[in-house]
Amino acid sequence: MKILALKNGDESYFDELALSYGSVFNTIKWTNIFDRHAQRYGIYDKNGYVIGGFTTYMEKRTCLSVYRNPPFTPEIGPFLKIEASNPVSVMDTWKRSLSLMAEFIEELPYSIILISFNKDIIDMQPFSWKKFKVTPKYTYVVDLSSPVETLWSNMSNERRKNITRGTRDNLSVRRVTDMELVRSLVLKTYSRQQKEVNEFYLNKILFDFAGDDNSFAFVTFRDDKAIACSFCIYDSKTAYYLLGGYDDDNKHHGGGTLSMWEAIRYARKKELLHFDFEGSMLPPVEKYFRGFGGKLTPYYTVSKAKLPLELLLKFYKRALF
Repeated sequence: MKILALKNGDESYFDELALSYGSVFNTIKWTNIFDRHAQRYGIYDKNGYVIGGFTTYMEKRTCLSVYRNPPFTPEIGPFLKIEASNPVSVMDTWKRSLSLMAEFIEELPYSIILISFNKDIIDMQPFSWKKFKVTPKYTYVVDLSSPVETLWSNMSNERRKNITRGTRDNLSVRRVTDMELVRSLVLKTYSRQQKEVNEFYLNKILFDFAGDDNSFAFVTFRDDKAIACSFCIYDSKTAYYLLGGYDDDNKHHGGGTLSMWEAIRYARKKELLHFDFEGSMLPPVEKYFRGFGGKLTPYYTVSKAKLPLELLLKFYKRALF
């Protein structure tokens, strides 16, 4: 087994594996958004066949080479097709693959590495052994196999009251395909929070990537004025809440909650298995997501930097380095 930059001609099968064993974030169409900054790597078996993979994103910051997740991308993989059924054999294969991945990433020409893994990857020992710092983060995942009535009862009283009040105040929610409407609300939220957003990639996601086969958006209206939105992308198993926003000049406590609730119900209607909020470490956002009744689910980030840069980052970014 070895890891190589994905070979020409292997893209199609890589994509099939990503869809079957990974997530939408590992697919060719998604990673193509990031063009030359994203590098796909194949995990190859002893016969030279690709059996899995992952993606990194490299950007230059002044004179530093930073390897991280692509923007708006919560995980880089890895995904892996394993033929064995014996639990020990499966774990052995994963351990070997993750050990190779840790060694491979260690050899990249990096100044800083900061990458997050699929929430199904829980074995971080190979990265700990390579002296990466392993940090747990958290998301909430709603099990969509439950009846709608159960999903409703699992939500907090506050979230249910938001929805009830919004309905009483004649807010309406519609699925929209006008991504300019979504973009406007998302940008208003970033501006209000005084956070930077990569508009180039935001536009590529909304106007180049998004389609009926991979995404949906719900917008809440008040007197025909768009006040809040929830934008999700999905694969065969899971819907991921990727973007949201609201108009602070026309806000309503039920606006965002109504659009999110409709997104959850729509994902269930599409017979998806899970709705993933993609997490937040910000306490107010975490509380908001928690109110929708999902299961608290950890995922892992690994980080490392070259000396003496790492010593500096340990001072300024202690939580990550």
